Amino acid sequence: MAKTSADYEKEFLASITSSTGHDLPDWLRLLEKEALVKQKQIVTWLKQKHGLNHLQATLLAGIYLNNGQAVFGDSDALLRQLFKGKESLLPLYENFRRKVMVEFGQAQFLPGKQYVSIQDRREFAVARIVRGAIRVGLDLGNLAFDDYIQPARNLGAMPRISHMISISEAVELNKDLLFFIRQSYERSH
Repeated sequence: MAKTSADYEKEFLASITSSTGHDLPDWLRLLEKEALVKQKQIVTWLKQKHGLNHLQATLLAGIYLNNGQAVFGDSDALLRQLFKGKESLLPLYENFRRKVMVEFGQAQFLPGKQYVSIQDRREFAVARIVRGAIRVGLDLGNLAFDDYIQPARNLGAMPRISHMISISEAVELNKDLLFFIRQSYERSH
């Protein structure tokens, strides 16, 4: 199975002193002293000034901007954050999750900061929670777009997630949606 952001973050925190030369409290003090407030600024500074690689710098910047706490460690907290202000979509999401699990019994739903990654050894779909709908992002290659299958937009996912289907009601959790999720699964595996 592919590593998740939480896996990378956990490994980074376990080896931060040996891999960067400073422990986490030292890094937090250095960043506080520098008074940078934007992710990109912090990442650039860490890479240029301290020689961190991109992953290390990105993880450390995220932790710093999250008040020194792990960003990806608590999947329940990440899921709650994704639904903040959109709690009415939670029953639809749970119904969607159940239907996908029936179809793909080994699938994992891994919340991140912007979306839920849906994986079975590899990511084959994502779910982005937006006001009034869940956008299901899929890798459907060159399949033509129409009113139902739209170009992926504002999903925060990898570029290969090319299409999306927007669902806002339980009736839309149907065989058509599952057919296209299956197509994406087969492309990614």
